[in-house]
Amino acid sequence: MKYSFISVAIAIAILSGCGNKEKTIHPVVKPITESVYASATIQAAEQYTLYPAIAGKIISFQANEGDVITAGGLIAHLENATASNAANTAKSALTLSKEAAIQIQEIEAQLKSAREQAKLDSINYQRQQNLWSKEIGSLAQLESRRLAALASKNAVIALNAKRIQIKNQMQFNVSQAQSNANIAEKTLGDFAVKSDIGGEVFQLLAKKGEWVSPQKPLAIIGNSQDFLVVMEVDEMDIVKVKTGQTVLISMDAYDQSFEGHVSRITPIMNPKTQSFQVEAVFNTKPETLYPGLSAEVNIIIAQKPKALLIPVGSIDKSNTVKTTEGDVTVKTGLKNLEFVEILEGLTEKSEILIPKSK
Repeated sequence: MKYSFISVAIAIAILSGCGNKEKTIHPVVKPITESVYASATIQAAEQYTLYPAIAGKIISFQANEGDVITAGGLIAHLENATASNAANTAKSALTLSKEAAIQIQEIEAQLKSAREQAKLDSINYQRQQNLWSKEIGSLAQLESRRLAALASKNAVIALNAKRIQIKNQMQFNVSQAQSNANIAEKTLGDFAVKSDIGGEVFQLLAKKGEWVSPQKPLAIIGNSQDFLVVMEVDEMDIVKVKTGQTVLISMDAYDQSFEGHVSRITPIMNPKTQSFQVEAVFNTKPETLYPGLSAEVNIIIAQKPKALLIPVGSIDKSNTVKTTEGDVTVKTGLKNLEFVEILEGLTEKSEILIPKSK
């Protein structure tokens, strides 16, 4: 009985040891593709959000959703009584400032008369001097002629100075009034809201009668013939992404993936999302697309048709692999969610220990 008990115990131990024995696998040679995953949104090329230049109430729309417009196309008319009044006031001020030219004409007429009077008084003074040299006339008469000639001369000088002053002031007033009128006219023109680009009106973001401002968008416009795939790439992956790389685009609206390529990398990180914006264009475009569709994108970083691969779970963070010959430190290459490429340290004949899953 004693020996039977010992035999049973040994058998149980052997069976238990066999159950915990680690499995082994060999590295395999097969193709591998390394990619960076990113969530994305479909946007129209040159997608543009239109904001009015000034605040005002929408009195009418000149374009509807789905319309195709040219650059400078009219989208809506706004109304603002204050701006209209300012424009009218500026125009009136310009008219009044130009009418001030009549004052110049009046002064020039006065100046002409003053010059004639000064010429006459100067002649009379000269004659009186000639008579006085011949002892004809009195000293009082000579002095009177001299004072009259001096007064006429001073009157000419004063009127000429006044003419120059009024002319300069008039030119300044006209220039200022013209500038104010131009500004008022431009401001009034801003109430006709126009698109800076040509394209399709995807969405009108306000309704007739609503008050809009430079902080409230009025419409979304873009090129409906070309679309962009706008991705958010994590800062840990952005250094791997280059323009021209192939991307595989998946959308819920389609059962197939579409191929494209990276066209632009925004060289600054968004601090809120800790990511970089990357754009791609379709190489093969779906028949129908709409701005705002969500997508999932894999950016192909590298590919190899033949590589020595082991499962990702069989290597630790220090690049150590457990084998039947002991722990081996390896040099790795490409990597995806399933496999990692082994460049040095293992061969196809190596036996890798895979612990039995609990």
